[in-house]
Amino acid sequence: MIVVLPLLVILLGELTERCKRHRNPLAKVFNTTRNLLLPPLALWLVMDNFFYVPRESIALRVVGSLFWIAFIYTFLLLLNTLLATNKKQQLWQFHIPNLLFQLLRAIVMMSVFGYVLSEVWGVDLTKVVGALGIGSLVMALALQDTLSNLVSGFLLIIESPFKVGDWIQVDNLQGEVIEINWRAVRLKTIDRDIIIIPNGKLGKENICNFTLLDPLHAIRLRMSFSYEDHPDLVRQTLLAVALSVDGICPQPLPQVDPQVYKNTYIEYEIRFFITNYSQSEEITDIFWTRAYYAIRRHHFHVPFADKMEIKLESPPVNPNSTPERLTEILRSLPLFARLDHPTIQYLTQHTTVELFGIKELIVAAGVFDKAFYVLLSGQVLLSVDDQAGQKQEISYLSEGDFLGEMVFLPTELSLVSATVTQTVTVISIAPAAIVHLIQHHPKFAIEMSQFIDERRKLIDIAKHSALNFVESKEITEVSRYGNSDS
Repeated sequence: MIVVLPLLVILLGELTERCKRHRNPLAKVFNTTRNLLLPPLALWLVMDNFFYVPRESIALRVVGSLFWIAFIYTFLLLLNTLLATNKKQQLWQFHIPNLLFQLLRAIVMMSVFGYVLSEVWGVDLTKVVGALGIGSLVMALALQDTLSNLVSGFLLIIESPFKVGDWIQVDNLQGEVIEINWRAVRLKTIDRDIIIIPNGKLGKENICNFTLLDPLHAIRLRMSFSYEDHPDLVRQTLLAVALSVDGICPQPLPQVDPQVYKNTYIEYEIRFFITNYSQSEEITDIFWTRAYYAIRRHHFHVPFADKMEIKLESPPVNPNSTPERLTEILRSLPLFARLDHPTIQYLTQHTTVELFGIKELIVAAGVFDKAFYVLLSGQVLLSVDDQAGQKQEISYLSEGDFLGEMVFLPTELSLVSATVTQTVTVISIAPAAIVHLIQHHPKFAIEMSQFIDERRKLIDIAKHSALNFVESKEITEVSRYGNSDS
């Protein structure tokens, strides 16, 4: 008592401080052992071994009961630290299902409670067990639903049809498993609502697990197009849209197939795969949005319902798409101010108005430019990938700016990527018109060559600044590492 107890207090205090410095969760266990468990233990030993207090006395029994209560609390705290029911925070932790964790806690508490009644208070447990045996039958009949949930919970753990983090469907309910306890399973839906399903019901229902063996999940969508739209072009367009959406897996390749031939349209099915089921609605929404802009650009015909009838004097025309308006737009641009009237007319014949949605790529680095674009409205971000694979911003383009300048050099790939940040309307000039422009206006070709050189310099500056930043960061980390060693 004189030597060991003080040394034990000092040792536990030192362990507590070391764990706190390293943010180790065992610090709370050591601190509780020193401040809560050792005092009643020391008092119990002193009363029993030094002052020879009779073991039948109320004082000794109360002190002994306080010690065992402190022991239960400390031991359960140790279990909470060593065992993880969710994601492990430490390498030395053990992951167990929450239901087994709760069962283990109950066994510890019942065992210690039985020992205290038997050894400290001298209660005959055989009589207690006999009384409980008579009452257990009545309790079993009254709590048969609860016991059914408990047994079903153990069977779910043994069979393990799902685990915490899986996305499942039970009947018409879908959600992510966030907890499995002795009574029920808690699901979190895409709408962030919590659904509690009793284990007994789960044992009677078919369970669909979206993420158990294969994280890939197929999403099927339906779209209708007119008979005037060629299936090959529809397939190519929708496939390009699917591959441009982050979250859609390129392998297996998305599929676009005609499914049903109706009276006035063909119904196509688009199937693609995702790995994060929680983002299925967001990914689907992005696909529909980008498909809308792609359909507009390719002038596809999305038919109305069979019974809908609309009469128009003339088909609707985009006011910016008329030849007169295109000529007026081209003449108003400083880039084409020096061109003569026949050249402007020729460009007008090869110019279209196109619409791009947010986060769509108008041009992509490392790919041949398909056309020369001039912005009429909206905003576009020019960026380039540095040597580390990180995207570096170059500049933002707005009304009157242009991109796709590498179409003037047909054998060279695009230097930058142009991503829409605000929905843009552009005029697109076909490569054939650009070739005609270069052949008949050498001065214009020289000006574009100078512009391309200037943009190359901006790209080099962006890459160079990013490289310098990475090198300075590495030097800083090395210096920190050296200081920590010293």
